[in-house]
Amino acid sequence: MSIDARCKEQQSAADRLFMDFKYTRPGSKEQLQALATLSFLIGMWADFLTAEEKRMDQAIALEGR
Repeated sequence: MSIDARCKEQQSAADRLFMDFKYTRPGSKEQLQALATLSFLIGMWADFLTAEEKRMDQAIALEGR
C-alpha cells in the first residue's frame, strides 16, 4: 500500500479524532478515545514506515548487483 493510499484510508479516522478531541470536554471519554486512536495510528505508521524502509533497502541492494 502506498503512503498516499494509507493517508486516504485513515483520513476519516483522523478527522473524527480531531473533532472529538477539539470539541469535547477536557478529560472526557471522547477525548481519551481520540488520544488512544491517535496513539494507535502513530503505531501503525511506525510499522508501515519500518516495513517501507526495509523494502527500499532491498530494492537498492538489488540495483547494486
